[in-house]
Amino acid sequence: MTELIIFDCDGVLVDSEPLSARATALALAEFGVPIDAAEALRLFTGITFSAAVARVRADYGVDLPAAYALRHAECIEQEFRRYLQPMDGAVETLSRLGVPCCVGSNSSQARLALTFECTGLAPFFRGHVYSGEDVAHAKPAPDLFLHAASRFDADPVRCLVVEDSPAGITAAVRAGMPAIGFVGGGHANPALRQRLLDAGACWIVDDFRKITEHLDHPFPSRNTHE
Repeated sequence: MTELIIFDCDGVLVDSEPLSARATALALAEFGVPIDAAEALRLFTGITFSAAVARVRADYGVDLPAAYALRHAECIEQEFRRYLQPMDGAVETLSRLGVPCCVGSNSSQARLALTFECTGLAPFFRGHVYSGEDVAHAKPAPDLFLHAASRFDADPVRCLVVEDSPAGITAAVRAGMPAIGFVGGGHANPALRQRLLDAGACWIVDDFRKITEHLDHPFPSRNTHE
């Protein structure tokens, strides 16, 4: 039986990835990196801010200055305050979940606080919001998910992770936790479904309400999908 559900935030609890990509493309353009929202979505989904800065250096040869972090945060806040919404079905599902849950996200605590302020989801997690900043190594390392499980004294194999990125699924696999690959966000495409399966997702779910169907399933011996 599932003892704990660990939700990723962006692209799972909130439909934020297209907004984040648009904000990132806008901020990068101001610092001399010509990129559109689609490319930003492909390059930066599921990774930390520092990893994104490193990728820009590697792929575009641009060392982003400290001012970029502030401008990026400003663009994100503008997009989130105008447009951010909980994922369709999230409030309904969280309201009747009946299983302890928390958030395990590579996003910063500041961005997570903004997200929950804009969407009103904070009461569902009662302070159990964990960031990549809280551990030595963010996803795809298992540290964040193991950290979350330890806070609930939960057996990793009895935790259920809900993720929308291959890095997040990889982190769950490394932590010994079964994982749902979620493809209900606005950024999802057919290729994402296969990438999540390839990373080790046990199930693929395209509707937040279907997550509860997998609470009592044993760890499957091979990937399945619906």
